[in-house]
Amino acid sequence: MAQKPGLKRDLAAERAARKAASQQARLVPQGLPTVRPDQLMPSPENGRKRLLKIDELADSLGSDGMNTAMTVIPPDVYVDIYPQHRDAVEARVAEGVLFVVHHGHRRLAAALKAGLSEVPILVRREVPSLRIAAIQENLQRMGLNPIEEAVEFQEALDEKDADGKQLSQRELAKRAGCSQTYVSHRVALLRLIPALQQAVVNHWLKEQQLLEPDGQHAEAADSVLVTPVREAATVYARLRPDLQEAFVRGELTSAEAAVVSKLPADQQAIPSLDDGDDCAAITHHESANRQLPEPRGSDSTERAGAEPNPSAGRETSPKPPAAPSTATGAVSKPNPRQSATSLHNTSTAVTAPEEPRGVIVVRSVEELALSIIDLLTSDEIESLKERLSA
Repeated sequence: MAQKPGLKRDLAAERAARKAASQQARLVPQGLPTVRPDQLMPSPENGRKRLLKIDELADSLGSDGMNTAMTVIPPDVYVDIYPQHRDAVEARVAEGVLFVVHHGHRRLAAALKAGLSEVPILVRREVPSLRIAAIQENLQRMGLNPIEEAVEFQEALDEKDADGKQLSQRELAKRAGCSQTYVSHRVALLRLIPALQQAVVNHWLKEQQLLEPDGQHAEAADSVLVTPVREAATVYARLRPDLQEAFVRGELTSAEAAVVSKLPADQQAIPSLDDGDDCAAITHHESANRQLPEPRGSDSTERAGAEPNPSAGRETSPKPPAAPSTATGAVSKPNPRQSATSLHNTSTAVTAPEEPRGVIVVRSVEELALSIIDLLTSDEIESLKERLSA
């Protein structure tokens, strides 16, 4: 009996092959010449010695294809310009290489990793100077500033596909070839008031060396507000608009903004002087009228033969006063801040247990300030105040 045509055909494999070919055609821009990635070789004169974020770019190429063609040079033209690489180029040509990559080394590495069967190319045969052309290509490539990127990311997140679904930040990051943190930080910038958005752009321009002052405008350029993306997205974008305006006016410091931004919006406010100003507790407390203790290592301390008690002068719960010890005859100083009642009602000789040196039991900010004063010299106190004010 005659066998029917196509009986042994693997129809599933044929459908998969047609689908793969259709997918590859979608990933390659139409109208441009294409080659297989293994028919291209990186330029030995490439200035970028380390290729970064290849995995992310490979994911992007695998899902959306290569939208920008790589600039390539025929091997004979390349060898004429760089004869020192003749042996290396001719060896790769013998293996099937057709062109040397001029621009697009990251895209070539990502295409190989993504397993693309074709990539678009743009062939150049007349190149006055490959090195200068590479510099021009890199310097002339001006990307979007962070705010422009934020707008593009948000619009991409708002788009819906044919099924009415929207991309998540993670999915968008994968398709764009960046991290989710990169996307979330850019989108957060849209919550900034215009003045802070401009500060982010100013910082980007400064990094691009496009914000350099020119003579008479030098002082004005130095006073321009600049803010990095990370700080703007993680701190200022979490503030209410009125507090963002207060920061721009100088009524809210960056340190205060970092603390306030962690609070819910309805609890955010400009901190007052009494809110956590430890320097004020040290400077304006009644301790200003108290005599400072002898510095550590002074002659009086050495003659006494004992270390100063760090708990002296601390406001604590009433304790019996120290009295002469029947065993040693040593006398401990009574606490000058104890109440008169507690001193009067004490009849037994009990020595207060001495706390370990360096241990401070904190019950309030004021008590902490007093304890610090007892432990430090006047110079150390001034140094601490400067650090807390910084």
